[in-house]
Amino acid sequence: MIIYSEGTVFNIGAQAIVNTVNCTGVMGAGIALEFMLRYPDMFEDYATKCKENIIRTGKVDYYQNKDSSIVINFPTKRHFKYPSQLIWIEQGLQDFVKTYKEKKVVSVAFPKLGTSNGGLDWNAVRPLMERYLSNLDIDVFICLDEKKEAEGVEKDMLEKFNALGIEELSHLVKLNKKQKENIQKNKPYDRFWKISKTESIGIKTYSKIFKHFYDLSMGNNLKIRQLSLLDFNDVNGVAETNKYNKD
Repeated sequence: MIIYSEGTVFNIGAQAIVNTVNCTGVMGAGIALEFMLRYPDMFEDYATKCKENIIRTGKVDYYQNKDSSIVINFPTKRHFKYPSQLIWIEQGLQDFVKTYKEKKVVSVAFPKLGTSNGGLDWNAVRPLMERYLSNLDIDVFICLDEKKEAEGVEKDMLEKFNALGIEELSHLVKLNKKQKENIQKNKPYDRFWKISKTESIGIKTYSKIFKHFYDLSMGNNLKIRQLSLLDFNDVNGVAETNKYNKD
């Protein structure tokens, strides 16, 4: 059964959530970057599997968290520089249909596969997803991520970020003059990920900002299910393993 949602995979409450990835061990943009920041242990596992050529198009990879929740890495492209292909979407869906019962998946949330950095047309991807997922005996959420406003933990993070003065923020994460000016110019932000799109804000800086405000939200929202899924390590350390990171 397919259930459409305007929100994100992180707020839907499914047991398994799908991350779109490449096969080169890089999670440097889009939803993959958000997954890397939330699940650093998963990222390390994924990067290792890429080096061992385990991650490949047409095969989904299951990462089991300690609390029985699951991250499903779904390769939609081979190299992060190049676009996704519909055939890889179809092959990955076929593999998920073959394997989800064995992995004891009882509910799953998908993003729009390959349509963001992958460059595919949602009008072509949607029929494929519906063909393979509509008759499954579990709840399948397709998360369109079309809400302009943040929800859940992201909303709490964003409220704290927008309320904090730029000098206080700079003291916490060491911003340079240009970064401070660009953040101040773009405030208030309506989605947290948009901070990463701000001019002069690279992955390392965004990771520091994300970690600080996520930690605050973890302390203030312990009853939110998303928080129970996370076991935060040092995001800086994870970011340093990615040779494509920038300041």
